[in-house]
Amino acid sequence: MSKDLKIKVSKVFKETLKAKTKIVLNIGGARSGKSYAMAQLLIMKALNYEGLNIGITRKTMPALKMTARRLILDLLKQYGLYQTSAFNKTENYYQLNKSRLQFFSLDDPEKIKSSEFNFLWLEEATEFTYQDYLVLLTRLSAPAPKALINQMFLTLNPTDINCWIAKYLLTQKEVSVIKSTYKDNRFLSKDYIETLLSLKNYNEQAYKIFALGQWGASDTLIYTNWQMAEKEPSSYDEVFWGLDFGFNNPTALVKIFIKDKIYFVEEKLYKTHLTNSLLIEELKTLIPQQERAQIIFADSAEPDRIAEISAAGFNIRPALKNVLDGIMFIKSCPLNIIKESPNLTKEIQNYSWKTTLNGQITEDPVKFNDHALDALRYAIYTHKSSQNNGVQISFF
Repeated sequence: MSKDLKIKVSKVFKETLKAKTKIVLNIGGARSGKSYAMAQLLIMKALNYEGLNIGITRKTMPALKMTARRLILDLLKQYGLYQTSAFNKTENYYQLNKSRLQFFSLDDPEKIKSSEFNFLWLEEATEFTYQDYLVLLTRLSAPAPKALINQMFLTLNPTDINCWIAKYLLTQKEVSVIKSTYKDNRFLSKDYIETLLSLKNYNEQAYKIFALGQWGASDTLIYTNWQMAEKEPSSYDEVFWGLDFGFNNPTALVKIFIKDKIYFVEEKLYKTHLTNSLLIEELKTLIPQQERAQIIFADSAEPDRIAEISAAGFNIRPALKNVLDGIMFIKSCPLNIIKESPNLTKEIQNYSWKTTLNGQITEDPVKFNDHALDALRYAIYTHKSSQNNGVQISFF
């Protein structure tokens, strides 16, 4: 990347670097290293050429901050390149060697109408619409140095063969397609690889998508009864919370509003390595004193954690854990996922039924990336059950 900086790169990086088409699809399974390779590549471009305008985008800003932006800033720090003065937090760009790494969301395409870029990276590209893609394509118009062509890079899991990327881009000759799997990421733990490979026993589609990096179909998706909402309702009939405990897996907290029998769900916390004391501190920040009468429905498998959080002043109760009944009830509810909920959105887009080896769909969900959805189910199903037919459930 520079004369004095030697960085190890992956096969995915090298193949992406060699791609000379305007559009480059980087399609891979879970944790295949495609995003890491893209972050390294854009840093290299900024270091080797002056005056580049590089755009890094996801559909929403919270999702972008948690993923691609954090990854790039962390790599700059790791390489000894990060300077606080170079990061403009107000306008959300990092100035590197007279080139600009511009971070932006595309919740409103009007935001970028006057922008021009040499390179664009669309992280989690399936979040975008085809119209979003076309708008961004018109922005790939900044003057390029002689040795470069302007390019758009799309990184994604191949979750649905019927999506616009598969439908419109895969068949174009001027599009490069780079495929990757977990095997291309030598830094994965043995436990994670075993979890990934175990998907074959539960859901062939999930195994194909996340382990093999192959296109899947959407016929096994559990929840299709949802849409995105811009923000929480300005007024509501009820509000309550759902909490799924974790440590190596994320602890997930969601806030749920009911307005005219419609459920609005917002991701509030999604973080690993939280002890209970750290979790309580997070809860104190997220739930102010005047809102602590609101009920938190939590994973009943952790009674000691529930008791400790209750003693800290929160109205927390163990949730009902009947998985199938809970899912079936959730499927009957109109759900609005508030758009600043990146992990919840990704989970619900991919939450699938297990299938048998001959492809028969079962009534068991795949236990993979479902932490925020578990919190959602605990809360909505237990809340509804506690009011069903006027019967009140006792919590202890």
